[in-house]
Amino acid sequence: MPTTKNRPSQLSVLRYGAFVPRTAEQRVASYAPTVRNLVHDHFGRRPLGAVTIILTKPHLLLGLANEAQGEAAGIPENVWKSVGVKQAIVGKPKEFRTATVIAPKGALWMLLNAPKMRDPKQLKLSLLRGFVEVDQLIRCGARENRIAWVRYEMNVNPLSKRQANKLKAQILADGAEAERVTAELARRL
Repeated sequence: MPTTKNRPSQLSVLRYGAFVPRTAEQRVASYAPTVRNLVHDHFGRRPLGAVTIILTKPHLLLGLANEAQGEAAGIPENVWKSVGVKQAIVGKPKEFRTATVIAPKGALWMLLNAPKMRDPKQLKLSLLRGFVEVDQLIRCGARENRIAWVRYEMNVNPLSKRQANKLKAQILADGAEAERVTAELARRL
């Protein structure tokens, strides 16, 4: 698991896995503060807190998401390491560009598909989407909802159909809001 020593206002950029170029890390490090400030100014509610941006290859994405969210949700290691665990948040790794996941100790990780980040415009849009998701995850009750959803997806804590539908509707609403805000803010990049 990638580790950093984040303070509440810090932003960290890491490469995880072999053959993730340093230039990609440098580009992300140069664009991220500007994009973060744009999202913060748009919402203006609260500081976005500590975020670790992790650049990695597609085949490592699901494992990182499972590890971060599994540990944050208190799920035993043998469950989140099992081969069959897939998360709707990540989707198909080959098409995936960015996802923000909860991590242990109240942290947030933004996972970026390194091969998809060669185009600067695409990189800025992916960071923009990621920071909008960060804002959504620091809202009141959002982390608890994500933990409940992760436990449900990993078959650790079954939910009633009504509860599962309510959480899924919230996730879909957040996704729609993220798309709308990303499109709106993309013009200001």
